[in-house]
Amino acid sequence: MKRFLYTLTAFALFATSCNNDNLGDNISLENKTTISVEAIGDDSRTYVENDQIFWSESGEQLNIVYIADESTTRRQSATHEEYVVVDNRATFTADFTTTEGATTYTLGAYSPYKYDSTPSEIDIVIPQVQNSTATCYDPKTDVLVSSKPLVVTGVPNKVAFAFNRMVAFANMTIKGLPAGENIEKIVFSSSAKPAGTVVFNLFAESVFDEAKWYNNYEEITVVRENWVSTGEESVWFTTVPTDLSGKDFTVTVTTDKNIYTKTVDLTGKTLNFERADIAKFSVKDLAIQEKPKAYKLLTDIAELNAGDEVVFCTKKSASSSAKLLSTTADGNALKFTSSITVTDALEIVAEGLPADAALFTVENGVNANTLSFKAAEGYIYGNYENWTNKLSFKSAKDEEATWEVSINSSNNSAWLYNTLHGRYLNNYYDSKFNFAGSQGTYYYYIYYIDGESSEGGETPEQPVVTPLATPVVTANVTGNSVVVSWDGVAGAKNYTVTYGTTSFNTTETTVTLNLEYATEYTISVVANPADSTANSASEAGSVTVTTEADPNQGGGEVLSLTLPVEGAVVDATANTFYEGDITISSTGSWRIQSEGSDWSGLFLGSGKNINVAVVDSSKHEITKVEMTAEAGGTLNFGSIGSGSSVTWEPGYGSSSKTFTANGATRVASITVYYQAK
Repeated sequence: MKRFLYTLTAFALFATSCNNDNLGDNISLENKTTISVEAIGDDSRTYVENDQIFWSESGEQLNIVYIADESTTRRQSATHEEYVVVDNRATFTADFTTTEGATTYTLGAYSPYKYDSTPSEIDIVIPQVQNSTATCYDPKTDVLVSSKPLVVTGVPNKVAFAFNRMVAFANMTIKGLPAGENIEKIVFSSSAKPAGTVVFNLFAESVFDEAKWYNNYEEITVVRENWVSTGEESVWFTTVPTDLSGKDFTVTVTTDKNIYTKTVDLTGKTLNFERADIAKFSVKDLAIQEKPKAYKLLTDIAELNAGDEVVFCTKKSASSSAKLLSTTADGNALKFTSSITVTDALEIVAEGLPADAALFTVENGVNANTLSFKAAEGYIYGNYENWTNKLSFKSAKDEEATWEVSINSSNNSAWLYNTLHGRYLNNYYDSKFNFAGSQGTYYYYIYYIDGESSEGGETPEQPVVTPLATPVVTANVTGNSVVVSWDGVAGAKNYTVTYGTTSFNTTETTVTLNLEYATEYTISVVANPADSTANSASEAGSVTVTTEADPNQGGGEVLSLTLPVEGAVVDATANTFYEGDITISSTGSWRIQSEGSDWSGLFLGSGKNINVAVVDSSKHEITKVEMTAEAGGTLNFGSIGSGSSVTWEPGYGSSSKTFTANGATRVASITVYYQAK
């Protein structure tokens, strides 16, 4: 294999200028001119100066295709960053594979690079989305093709190509846009389909004569970084050669505030985009319409401020389906709505959102650098409700409803972290929203709408919210039963009752609690508001009580078993090895060793169970179960912990308990306490 240099001295071939009729007040055409545009910096692939095409050092590829003698075998040699630019002339280095016995080589070249298994007929699509500047078209939309096959004798050291420019250019001036608005995109569309594909044959006798243009697409979208309207915009774009004469076209300008549009009727008028020429025309008097309200993807946490509106979403990719956080619960998680659409601009249009979509207003949290999210149902809550109800909302903005927010810059996914409970909001399999102890791998995304902010960036003034009256709580004790009562509070939706580590909501004003005997409790009641915009939750009203002593304490029958027990079944296939008011059984294989063995007691293999249960739960209840291991041994029950002894106190009304061994476990004794109801 031998390497050689292609010095590309490129000459543009241009069509002659032509005149166009004046199109009236809405659009005017100027004479087209031979193309000559300035260099636009290091990002250019090519630019034109004095009718010569030059490359900039941007890593673009030039594709060279060649054949040996009369062979039908075609080879491609793509350059990639292997060239130097001197005085704006590009010298490319490419690999060249010789063919044994060949005396001549026929070569052609084109840019941009596109691999094709049949390079004698190559098609290149003009991009529909183009990145222009104020003075130049997007160089990546240009198509350059060598003007004719180049035939050389022997292995060449250097070759020079002349190029055809295969596309047309437009320079459109838009007049009358309000100055200062941020232009997001400008779309030029026509039923004549100005965007499409160029197809050419490098090895035809006349490459240009053999070229074909296909009009495939109706729209061309022009975007530009930091594009702020000046009131008169110069818009460059590239098309396939297209004659719009007698037809029509539409220009649509989308800014951060509005949408402007104009449809121009070309009946009896001329507008022709011709190869290698610039068509210059202007458009004015665009009609204005208010831009639909849309939530945009949050990519920088600094963009999120008090007063903004927010939705949470499972998908962010352009033109894809997405699901919003819903107010509907499924078990201990909030569900997502049915699919909606994320636009190409990574926005979710607010109009037509599902009725159950959870819409939030952002507020500053109770701690520095934190935020709270308020929906119609209340603030999103940093914990489960009593571990039994749905992941939900609470009326008060406190630490449980305060979040640290961060954005994963690699994919713009979001994290919300509640420091009080040490929990992250988590997108669970793209179907539910729950809590997790870590960030996990199930991403979600935040979309927001800028809200009104006060001057100086201060937090918008919040409406006056009055706390509800504090409930006055009383209690009566009978045995271990406590009846708690309070007067109803005006404006309350429900009440949160808390004692010990237990908390629940109720709409009643009297509740009965069955508690432990001979134990002191502080019972508190908080009134929750029906209208969280008018009221906040009340202070807690509380009462302290002590339950009475257990009347059966010491008088209840106690069953004490020390294994092996008299009459116990030693057969390993039997399940129940004690039966009376209480049964003790195994749901797996077990054995009681004989006194003559190394060990005496009950052996359980991993995953095997001991079950303790009352025969008639209407007559008896279990109050305690104690177990000890063999001397020096350890009990291994995953449900209750491990050690040389285990005590289980079930609380009120228990009728059974199953202990499952995590590993081989040897129990020396079991003691069961129970009493009559």
